[in-house]
Amino acid sequence: EFGATHTINPTREDPVQRVLDITHGVGADVVLLTVSPVTADIIGQGVRATRKAGRTVIVGASDRRMDRMNITPYDFMLLAKEIVGTIFGHNVPRVDIPRLLELYRDGKLKLDKLVTKRYRLDEINQAFLDLEEGRLLRGVLVFD
Repeated sequence: EFGATHTINPTREDPVQRVLDITHGVGADVVLLTVSPVTADIIGQGVRATRKAGRTVIVGASDRRMDRMNITPYDFMLLAKEIVGTIFGHNVPRVDIPRLLELYRDGKLKLDKLVTKRYRLDEINQAFLDLEEGRLLRGVLVFD
C-alpha cells in the first residue's frame, strides 16, 4: 500500500542481517531512519545495513541526550558511505506543501495510516514524554 517490497520488524529479527539477506549481502542503497527517537544504536544499524557508496538518512528525531555515535571511519573513508540528516526533507515549501496537500486530498498520500496516536493540545507534555521514552512512533497534535 505504501510501496514497500519488504518489511522488517526489528523487535523480531536482526534488521541489518535481514537487509543483507534481502539484498544478497550488498546492503541497501538508502536507509531511512524514521523512528523516533533515533538512538546511536539505530544509527549504527542503519550504517551497517547501507551498501558501499550508499546513504543513511536520519529522518526521525534523535534523543537530545545522545551525544555520541559508535561508528567507524572505515565505513566512510573506504566504503564511501554517507550519513545525512533531514527535517521536512529537502524541499521548497511554496511548491512542495501545496503539492503534498493535493496528494493527501486526492487520497494518494495516506498520512492518516501512519499516525499511531493523537494528542489534544492540553496533552502536549505527555506527547513529548512519550516521544522521549520511545512509546510513540508517529504522534499528531489535534486542535478540536
